[in-house]
Amino acid sequence: LGRTVPRGRVVRWYFLGELGKYLPGGVWTVVGRGELARRGGVDRTVAYGSVALSLVALYVAAAVVAAGLVPFDLARQADDPRPLLGVAVVLAVAAVALRPATIEAGLGLARRVTGRPLAIAVPRGRETTLLVVRYVPSWLGIAVGTWAVARALDPDAPFARVALATVVSWIAGFVAVPVPAGGGIREAVFLAVAGLSGGVGAATAIAARILFVAVDAGGAGVASLTAGGSRLRRGARGRLAAPDHRD
Repeated sequence: LGRTVPRGRVVRWYFLGELGKYLPGGVWTVVGRGELARRGGVDRTVAYGSVALSLVALYVAAAVVAAGLVPFDLARQADDPRPLLGVAVVLAVAAVALRPATIEAGLGLARRVTGRPLAIAVPRGRETTLLVVRYVPSWLGIAVGTWAVARALDPDAPFARVALATVVSWIAGFVAVPVPAGGGIREAVFLAVAGLSGGVGAATAIAARILFVAVDAGGAGVASLTAGGSRLRRGARGRLAAPDHRD
């Protein structure tokens, strides 16, 4: 969106701001990450716009990964077409939402409503496509991680089905905006789609949830420590650079 920031700072903002998704309301991850970026010197419009764009691209990438998994699970699609339908809906909405013309129209509406100029660089179609592609490895990691949990409980857990159920359940949790981090929704969708026995499916969903929460908490903890270290280093440099008026 036209602003370059050191990656280390962005990673800190991300992990600390992500804790907001565990609060009711669904908007707090946007507020958390956006506000940290704003306080870090990024223009408010770019700060919040970047979070919104990243979330849309993230879940478009989820739909792309799910669509890629569907052919490996065709045997089950005739019995349960819900994952395929959900993926198709997300991809159709995304194809419209991520078009530069749609983003420009949304900005125009926001400018009229707020009365503010909202200066922001609208990414080109190629840039947005590359952004979506860069999220794909994250979803593959989430899918493989969840399958690893399922396989620890059931050695015969089918990879394609569990991976597809994982990604579709995360999409459902994202759509359920008022629910903190999709709590309950994600697990229910996973159980319905994964094709695992009730006990194994429930245990997989709960164990995976605990592991992902631990990753968020661990990332936020490291981010807090590194942020504190950065402030100390900046303070030390400031003291060294300050003139000694006693001379």
